[in-house]
Amino acid sequence: MDSDRHAARPRRLNPRAKPFSNGPPPLSPIDRIISLHHGSTTAIEATPQRLQASKQFPIPSLPERIEQLQKQNSSLNHEIAYYREMEQYRKEFEDEVARVRERLEKALSKLAGDQQRVGDEWTQLRQESSAHF
Repeated sequence: MDSDRHAARPRRLNPRAKPFSNGPPPLSPIDRIISLHHGSTTAIEATPQRLQASKQFPIPSLPERIEQLQKQNSSLNHEIAYYREMEQYRKEFEDEVARVRERLEKALSKLAGDQQRVGDEWTQLRQESSAHF
């Protein structure tokens, strides 16, 4: 008997299992392309469609870029102002929800007490009526 195998567990062969190898897995088609470009994926990303798009949208000049960034900054400032204004309403809403929650908890507590009292009175009435018969 082999020392590598356990006596109580016979070894089963799985016909679908891949044989073990000591090396790395085989290269995929994309791995081969990356290898041809010395590990760079830039060549893969530089598709004809992307190259054409870059020609249609040239790099803006410095004054154009400054103008774009100023517009973006203005837009962000408006967004910040909006959220600052909304923060006030959010806090008011949160406070109102907290007040409603407190009122609801008090009402539920009162209801539970009333239900307990009605149950006790109902029990007392049944006991009194059974004593009269």
